[in-house]
Amino acid sequence: MKKLLLILLACAALNAEDIYEGDVSAAEAYDMQKKGTAIIVDVRTTLEYIYTGHGEGFINIPAYEWTYIPKSIEERVKSSEFEVKTDKAKGHVDTQKLYDAKEVFNKNFVSDVMKAMKLRNVDSVILVCRSGPRSTAAANLLAKEGIKAYNLENGFMFGWREAKLPYDGY
Repeated sequence: MKKLLLILLACAALNAEDIYEGDVSAAEAYDMQKKGTAIIVDVRTTLEYIYTGHGEGFINIPAYEWTYIPKSIEERVKSSEFEVKTDKAKGHVDTQKLYDAKEVFNKNFVSDVMKAMKLRNVDSVILVCRSGPRSTAAANLLAKEGIKAYNLENGFMFGWREAKLPYDGY
């Protein structure tokens, strides 16, 4: 019983931090975009936007980007030799170990979103990422700046695509 109470309190504390307008379904977001009352900003990385697709009318303004610095050529050659000897390519988790990855916040994120809103003459923005957590964080960040921000419920993959709304990609 104590564990359940602690979990409920933790969930309440997490939800208490959300200050954005709320979540909208993919259908609501599509409708708001079509009516010209909101823009949809895709906060995923540029590579995600390009290679995994995006919804119709999404504007890509990454909240974060990643930098990848390769480890030594010796380590990468050793990894390659291992794959040749074992007749098995390493999975992405092991391959990631060949790089020092660093997440970098887009310092122009807020100003770029505001500029996009001004260019489209809207007073609200709907944020989207792959499945929801990054866009929720971005919506809270924008809300702290006084911007009317919503989050796309379940993100691009599990919200927009599953609703069978127009998109390009895989």
